[in-house]
Amino acid sequence: MKKEFRKKVLALRKKQNADEITQNSSLIFDNLCSIREFEDSNTVMVYLDFNNEVKTDKIIKHLLSLNKRVLIPITILKTKELIPSQIMDIENETFISTFGIREPKREFIRKVNKNEIDLVIVPGVAFDKNGYRLGYGGGFYDKFLSDLNCITVGIAFEFQIFDCIPKEDHDIKLDYIVSEKRVIKIRSAHVTNEVYDFRCSKLSTLRK
Repeated sequence: MKKEFRKKVLALRKKQNADEITQNSSLIFDNLCSIREFEDSNTVMVYLDFNNEVKTDKIIKHLLSLNKRVLIPITILKTKELIPSQIMDIENETFISTFGIREPKREFIRKVNKNEIDLVIVPGVAFDKNGYRLGYGGGFYDKFLSDLNCITVGIAFEFQIFDCIPKEDHDIKLDYIVSEKRVIKIRSAHVTNEVYDFRCSKLSTLRK
């Protein structure tokens, strides 16, 4: 079920044009900056976008301009691990790896203990209003987030957010979901979610 759902959403994402991606990514950045925990965090891990994902360069440059410690993930395929590495210059310190994903050049790898992270910006194929995430199927972020105690924020285009997505018992809920239209703040189970719809400028409540 996850595989088929993932395939359909990726097909939708592929249909976006470059202008749509750039414009909506900028709106997502604006909404992300409205989250107090994002602005207050000192050490933030941000993925490097590829293949029509929400663009993250603007997020990274914003954090660096505020003298925040910015981390990007190094992917270890053999063990399905993500290793946080500090980045100071996104243009000059990264390269495109074999799989088309940007990663830090070897000479600029600065490993950081994951327990020092205050907030993680999480990519995904799809999200739901209860905070669950559908990834690419590799399990990298599931493993990384399983024992991490920090704020987690999923960013996505609005068409990637659903009332409910396929999930399993081991799947982890995120703290926020941010799109170009709204910020969804996830609370504990059995409590309603606050949805801030910036386009409509109103606060509504989604009941589970």
